[in-house]
Order: sequence, then structure tokens, then C-alpha cells
Amino acid sequence: MSILKYTFLIIVFLSAASCEKLVEGINDNPNEISSDNFDAGVLLLKGIELANTSVQGGHLNRIGGMWSGQTIGVVLLYKSIYEYNLSAEETSSFWQNAYQGVVKQCRVLREQTASSPRADQYAGIVKVIEANTIGTVASLFGDIPYSEISNDDILDPVFDSQLEVFAQLQALLSDAISDLSGATNSALAEDLYFEGDTEKWIKVAHTLKARMYIYTREYDKAYQEALQGIASADEALVFTPPNIGNGSLNLNYKMINERGGYWAFTDSHLDQLMSSGRNNAKTNEAARLAYYRFDGNSATNNKGIAAPDRPMALVGYEENLLILAEAAVRTNKVNDGLAHLNDLRAYLASGDAFEQLDPADESLYEAYILDDFAAGGMENPDNIATERALLREIIEERYVSGFTQLMPFDDLRRLSSKESDVAVLPPFNSSTATKYPQRFIVSQAELSANPNAPTDPGIFAETRVNQ
Repeated sequence: MSILKYTFLIIVFLSAASCEKLVEGINDNPNEISSDNFDAGVLLLKGIELANTSVQGGHLNRIGGMWSGQTIGVVLLYKSIYEYNLSAEETSSFWQNAYQGVVKQCRVLREQTASSPRADQYAGIVKVIEANTIGTVASLFGDIPYSEISNDDILDPVFDSQLEVFAQLQALLSDAISDLSGATNSALAEDLYFEGDTEKWIKVAHTLKARMYIYTREYDKAYQEALQGIASADEALVFTPPNIGNGSLNLNYKMINERGGYWAFTDSHLDQLMSSGRNNAKTNEAARLAYYRFDGNSATNNKGIAAPDRPMALVGYEENLLILAEAAVRTNKVNDGLAHLNDLRAYLASGDAFEQLDPADESLYEAYILDDFAAGGMENPDNIATERALLREIIEERYVSGFTQLMPFDDLRRLSSKESDVAVLPPFNSSTATKYPQRFIVSQAELSANPNAPTDPGIFAETRVNQ
């Protein structure tokens, strides 16, 4: 089956009851409205952004969180997945949202708006979104179809190597930056993320480039891109649910509302880490922990990260600061790395990073000094090298700040087997496991119908960048 053989109707995005199965079952129909019968800018862009939100924050995001010790699968399907039992059917909606809901529609939008005075603005925005989506797909699955998916005559696209896909996305993001730099920075109400602000889109493009250089361990390039990336919280790529129906809610709230009791935070590795392991004379995580600790049984009890209208970070300010911190330390700029970490801690201390639900909960994030990471220092009781102790703290902060995002799962796969001295290593979820999951299984429809699909290597086989 060609992953792009369906015509996607954006009206589905605006009326569907769910953000997570936005394109399931939508087939070609000559009697349906085609994309050139409506204003592509108004309708397509909104739908593309909703599909990208689902890709970044939906079902596979939650699975990555369970597999990296951030949350727990309690019963039935989620308990089974938590214990590393995954079928190809679990990735079908993700695959459809990514390829049909985002990539296909990005290409259609660019075609439909090619003669528009805002052509460069539209093109730049959707190239960034496409890179966001396909970068996530390549990270989670490894080799994926990409180079041939723009050709409708190719029904069975080849699977490009993961490294080739990342290289193509780096080029796409460079093109996006060029488009946006030459575009008029005019308001675009149909852009749910930034209302058309080209300067913010450029910042996100640089942070995405930095993220992918982290994937490929090109830390010097990651640092240079992050320097041009998201520099304040209001520049982060965030989806704010309009809370006008079940399909427009925070996806964590929506999951609990539909499957109460399936999914939990309490007693997870992250919960335990923040309860005790993170706290010291300069740090107290009580307030942030209360914000994170959702009630998996009753959606309406949630006021923090799983509240119905809580914004969802897709490419965050915290991520960019931590890319700067990690990449600086890895490229022998230790003092710069510490400064970037302290920039994040200052942001956490400001009260703007998360909502303090109870004024009585302590929140402390004082600046660290390098001596805190020296042998015997506050953050180095096991006397490893100062640089490694600092790097360990940065990776741990990525694990905590990346809650409900894919960053902790990305880091677990990148670091667990190669740099166990700095990686966050949660307990295995199964007594028989000896290795953390490394990838997801390609959509069953693609495995069944595309002869170019590779034999599934199983969830414990590393993707190319992590071998």
C-alpha cells in the first residue's frame, strides 16, 4: 500500500471527535470535495498542525514515556505495552497522521498557494512542520519511506536509511529558513502555533536542526544551530488546546478521560527521582512534581500537566537550553555548558516554566557552580570526572524537563548502552528484559502491502544512529 494513496480531507480535522485518529479510513472518493475547492491556507494549515500535534504528543509519545520510566501502564492494553508487548497495529494511526495528515497535505498546501503573495510564508511554515513530523518518524522507526513519497506514480516507495532521511530533513529546514527569511512577516490566523510569525518559525527550524544533530551525535553543529534557536518561552512551538470539544483537548487529559485507570504517574521512576533523588541544597522539586503528578483514574481531577486546556510543548525552550548545555560540554566548553544549565534553572525559578498548583509546595533552583560537580561535590558523590558529572546532571534535567515529550525516550536509546555513566536508567518493565526498547514497529498496513518494507527487526534492535 502506498502511504500517500489517500486523499485527506481537512474537514475531518475540524469536526472529528479525536485528535489521534484524524485520517483513519479516509479513502479516495471522486464525489468528495477536493483541495482546490476551498481556501487551502485556511483549512489545510490548521489540519496539518493538528496532525503534527498528534504525532508529537499522542499514543506513541505515551508509549515512549512508559518505556523510559516516566509513566506506568496499569491495566489491559497499556499494561501489556508497558511490559514491551507491541503489535504493528498500534502504530497505524501514527503512520497515517504523519504521512497523510502532515506530509501529503504539506505538499498540497505548497502547490495550492504557489501563486499566493504569501507563498514563501506558507512554504516555509509547512517545511518546518514536515521536518518536525518526519524527524520524529525517522527517530522512532529507523529506516522509513521519504525520498519517493512525493511521486504519486510510485505506489510502493523505498525505505530510505535513517541517516539519509535526517540529511534530507536538514536540507529541508535550510530551505524553510530561506523561505521564511524572504517572506513578509504578516499575521496568519490559520496558523494555530504562531499566527504566521516568521521569526518564531525560523527559531523553531534552528532548534529542530539542533535536535537532529543531537540524534546523529554531531554536537558541534547542534550547538551552532541551538544558538540561533528558541531563545525564550514565547518562541517555543506549543499547541494550546482551544477546549471546544473532545477533539480539541490536551491529549494527556483526553487519554485519561477515555481510558481512566489505564495509565499512571505515581510510583514511576520519574516520580521517585523527583521525590528524592533530585533534591539537594540548591534544588527542591516539590512544586514541579505536583504539577507533573496527574491522576490517571479521573481526568477532571487534573489541574497540572494533564489539565484539559494545558498547552503542550512540541519543540520547547527548555529543550533548546539543554541542547546548548549538553553540546557545549561535549565540545569542551564546560563553563558555557554550566551557564546554559543555569539559564534553565533561572527560568524554572522564575515561576514561568510551570504553574505552581499549591503555594505551600517548595520550588528551589539555585545556580550551580563548577565545584558542585567536582569529585565529592554536591552533584558528584561517586567521584567521576567533573565534566561527566555535569553532563549527567544535564541529561537528568532533559529527562525531567522532557516529561510528556519524546526527549527522555530519545536519550534512553542514545545513551543507555554507550554512556551508562551519564544516562538515566529506569528499571526494566519486565523481569525477562535485558535491554530497553529501541524502536517502534512499522504500521501493519505498510508491512503487509509495501514489498519494499523491511523485515521487522523487533523493538529491541537499535536504529542506525544508536548502533
